[in-house]
Amino acid sequence: MDIELNGNRGFIPNFCDVTVVFMLVLLVELLALLLALAPSSSAGFWDRLATISMFAQWLALINASLLCGLKAWLNKQTVAACSVISLALMLSITLGLSGVVIFFGDFVGIGRLTEQDMVYFVLRNLAISGIIYAVVLRYFYVQYQWRSNLQAQSHAQIQALKARIRPHFLFNSMNTIACLVHIDADKAEKAVEDLADLFRASLQEKTSHTLGDELDLTASYLDIEHLRLGERLSAKWQLDETAMDIEVPSFCIQPLAENAIYHGIEPVAEGGQIKISAQLENNRLCLSVSNPVKEQNAMSRHQGNHMAQSNIQTRLKLMYGDEAEFTINAEPDLYTVSIGIPI
Repeated sequence: MDIELNGNRGFIPNFCDVTVVFMLVLLVELLALLLALAPSSSAGFWDRLATISMFAQWLALINASLLCGLKAWLNKQTVAACSVISLALMLSITLGLSGVVIFFGDFVGIGRLTEQDMVYFVLRNLAISGIIYAVVLRYFYVQYQWRSNLQAQSHAQIQALKARIRPHFLFNSMNTIACLVHIDADKAEKAVEDLADLFRASLQEKTSHTLGDELDLTASYLDIEHLRLGERLSAKWQLDETAMDIEVPSFCIQPLAENAIYHGIEPVAEGGQIKISAQLENNRLCLSVSNPVKEQNAMSRHQGNHMAQSNIQTRLKLMYGDEAEFTINAEPDLYTVSIGIPI
């Protein structure tokens, strides 16, 4: 996910999306209902509703089609230029459609209008449309600003998480490597390579990569910790090989494995086993990291655990919206964090 942090870019949403168009049709019909409820002696309620709905829906769909086609170009403009151009285009559509309705007045049921009525009809449509367009564009801009702020915050959190290789982990790793240099040079070389992989990943600007890359990163981290903890640490992998190319947020599993060691394995004298699972289920990628928990340290988890979890949860929300899942199952002897990503 490449994050666009340029605040001068356009903000028109994707009107090519079926869900957006459906919501637009629904909102326009509600607006037509409100306008039809206004008292009038010229026609009955149902006649007014039919006429207003036909005009409003055609207007909305033509504008949506125009914005769909011009979205890429509009979003290359500044916010001010995008707003002015969009408003001018939509008002032009309103003016043109009003002219069509007047020309086919008998066919659409409004009859032939006098010149004064024509002017009133056009000006009223332009006034109502202008107000609605201005409010809608303002809403789009506020949503755009909110998303931009959330993206900026998430980007900062991602970079902070990448940079947050705990000092004690670095010092312990270097001490382990220093000891291995004289005992097992091959293991020392492998530990240096694993540590380099972690730092290389933390310096990359990309905020997503494949599941295979994330698991390789996690494996490098566990290899280093295994040198330090020895037989106290073991890992069980349950992986679906067909899911390795699926894109996931970077550092979505490694911090959970780090928490599992820091809060579950390291405080226990006999250590324990971390279980890492990645499975495809019902067109979703289901990830989980589990670690044993002893009762005496279950109530003393460090705040860093929750910080990393909150960070991952925020990024999942940003990338996948409500379709992503992030759940924690804290049992008396087992702590599991699960992630569900739509494919």
